[in-house]
Amino acid sequence: MIIRVILLLTLFGISLNATPRFKTLHISGNKAIKTYKIYDALALQTPAWYEFWKEPHPQINPKIANSFQETLEFFYRSQGFYHTRISKKENNTTITFHVKEGKAVHVHTITIKSDININKYITFKKGNRFIASRFVEIKKQIKEYLLMKGYCNNTLKTKAYVDIKKNIVNLVYNIKHNKPCTFGKISVHPPKGISKKVVFSRLLYKKGDKYSLDKINKSYSTLSGLEAFDGVQLTTKKEKSRIDTDITLYPKQHPTRREIGIGYETNYGPKAFIKWNRKNFQGDARKLSFDIKYARKERFLKNEFFWPAFLKVPKIDYYLDFKNVFVYSHLTFENFQEQKLSETLHLLKDYDWFSIDMGLGIEKIKIKKFKDVCNISAGDFYMFYPFGQMILDLRDSKINPKHGFYASQYIEAGLHFIISDATYIKSLTEVRAIYTMQKFTLALKSKLGLLSETQNKVPESKLFYAGGAFSNRAYSYNSLGAFDAHCGDVGGRTLLDNSIEISHPIYKKLDIAFFWDSTLISTKTLEFSLDFKHGIGTGLRYNTAIGPIKFDIGVNPENHSQYALHFQIGQSF
Repeated sequence: MIIRVILLLTLFGISLNATPRFKTLHISGNKAIKTYKIYDALALQTPAWYEFWKEPHPQINPKIANSFQETLEFFYRSQGFYHTRISKKENNTTITFHVKEGKAVHVHTITIKSDININKYITFKKGNRFIASRFVEIKKQIKEYLLMKGYCNNTLKTKAYVDIKKNIVNLVYNIKHNKPCTFGKISVHPPKGISKKVVFSRLLYKKGDKYSLDKINKSYSTLSGLEAFDGVQLTTKKEKSRIDTDITLYPKQHPTRREIGIGYETNYGPKAFIKWNRKNFQGDARKLSFDIKYARKERFLKNEFFWPAFLKVPKIDYYLDFKNVFVYSHLTFENFQEQKLSETLHLLKDYDWFSIDMGLGIEKIKIKKFKDVCNISAGDFYMFYPFGQMILDLRDSKINPKHGFYASQYIEAGLHFIISDATYIKSLTEVRAIYTMQKFTLALKSKLGLLSETQNKVPESKLFYAGGAFSNRAYSYNSLGAFDAHCGDVGGRTLLDNSIEISHPIYKKLDIAFFWDSTLISTKTLEFSLDFKHGIGTGLRYNTAIGPIKFDIGVNPENHSQYALHFQIGQSF
């Protein structure tokens, strides 16, 4: 019995000794490179800026401290410090790496020999510290730029001649773009039930076009956007100056999706919803969906049917898609309620960077007002109108853009001589611009809405309102209207809605933003005054794969009692 106890205690002691005792890592002596960047290079996690209660220094296993020291020396060399010396001190609780950075290698000369302008990609300047990873990234960007322009036979030679005695580096960029390539044979392999025309309708290139990597990437995106496939495989094969493409599409194994739940929207408050959609409905990548939502300010039932490559335009080698949307909605405004039955028929084409949508709409609208003093017409209205929208999207990303330009133009025209209760023209123009420099992102947005009635009045809900997460953020959704002789917050026939926002990262994927919104709404068409309603505020953005998650608080600087909080997912610039 005694022998067993001794044996167990011995084994327990061995297990304790086998378990490494982690120690706190400290970095000292570093000047040019921040400590958090060193921790990132060592793949060590540190607490977020708001986790003030946690130990700021990471814990490491002392048995791998030597490998960390080697990694740190290699990292410093990649940052242009070829004379760095790192020493290690260790006691019972801590390990300290002391860094003697030494002199860094700086760029001495930059030689460019190129038959195409690549200056904007070479971000090194004479006198800059040489960073190897940056040198590699520049080469990658130049290569992608040449492929974007169709030069798949380019000759690209880049060299960095480092002299560690003089602590200088001479950079050489030798580029020859050669003859541009063209698209060759296009082979498509769709799954059963989907015709080849659907696949070809999504491609942004055809045989004989000048080759472009951008067109390849965007064609991949438009094919994925059909949501009819579990996978899209697009491969290329180079034959001299010709690029053949092969496209294999894998069928969707679970085409039906159902959702039911509760949530919250800034615009409408708490909500309950049910969603059902069927991908590849009756083949050819068609989609059928039903949405039901119940919220305090909005209730609706929506049915949508989408048919890609529905119509081929004669004498032009492209297809138009078809979409039918039926909606029953019950929406509450500040002074009235709207019940609406609507049916819209769409013919549309999406080129990724440019899209067009045109069609016909018919609506039955019932307006019930809350206050008799308001100049609002209650009752039933019938609207019939053709409409069209064009969008030009030159942003570098639709999910989280940092550079680019966006413009859209929407027009609808009510026709009284058919079945509409009013003849009118309504237009909404929107432009956006976004630019990033040194991590500061400046975003601008402006909307101009105009409505002109030539016979009878349109229902109040057809007029313009402002406020909300995508408008003036000092106000809640659609709560900002115009003023007439009877009451305030009525619909406008002229809308000018502007936003300026600047944002900057504060920690990893978290950004802080400051904004200024300004809105003008008039009851008359083309009536512009200086009676703008302003909103200023700040917000946080957490960047995700589906777009930024935003939280904003806006206030009217002239009336601090007027403020609003907004929460949204997705980009508004």
